[in-house]
Amino acid sequence: MEGIAASSVEEVRAKGHQIMGPSDSMANFRLVLQGRVKIVRSNCRDGRELTLWLLGPGDGFDIACLLDGRPHAVTAWAVDPVRTLAARMTTWSKWLELDPRLVQAAHRFMAAKLHGLTELTGDLALHDTATRLSHLLLRHFGGKGPNLLAALPQRELASKTGSVRIVVSRVPAQMKAQGVVRMRRGAVRAVDLERLLEWTEPKTDQQSPLPVAPRSLKR
Repeated sequence: MEGIAASSVEEVRAKGHQIMGPSDSMANFRLVLQGRVKIVRSNCRDGRELTLWLLGPGDGFDIACLLDGRPHAVTAWAVDPVRTLAARMTTWSKWLELDPRLVQAAHRFMAAKLHGLTELTGDLALHDTATRLSHLLLRHFGGKGPNLLAALPQRELASKTGSVRIVVSRVPAQMKAQGVVRMRRGAVRAVDLERLLEWTEPKTDQQSPLPVAPRSLKR
């Protein structure tokens, strides 16, 4: 890792700054040192976007280009003030050839991102907005790693669930009213995992403490 650090350049990006676009996805591979980065697909006609991945310290992008050598039609944005370590994609390819440990780490990382993408695809195809948001909160607040959703604005939650802010904002409001989540300045700060699970998979009998999400919350 010392050789990687010595051959890389540290970059600093302000919150909301574009770090990488589709046209330069093949130029550099970056490791996140500080802050959060979102990788999105955008609709150039209406500006809507879908966040494919949220990355934190220790994560890299764009690993798909690194492994297959093909451009990737995604854009990387700084969710917070971000520091990254960047090196040319060709340099990283040489390192992978020389160090099997890097190859294994890259494959494990890509597998994890593929699993996340599979969950996102399933949610978009099979569930309404309320359920998608519930699944998202459960994965992050109930996981062992850092919570990348911490203090995330509702517009970012909307992008991560394939919806729009005006729709997503109704769901946390109902969850807050029922004590499922606690919010501050419009961002979800904590959740009651047991009650959130009931919201995700609501009971159908009259004793259920949480109702099925109403149709008005569907996208």
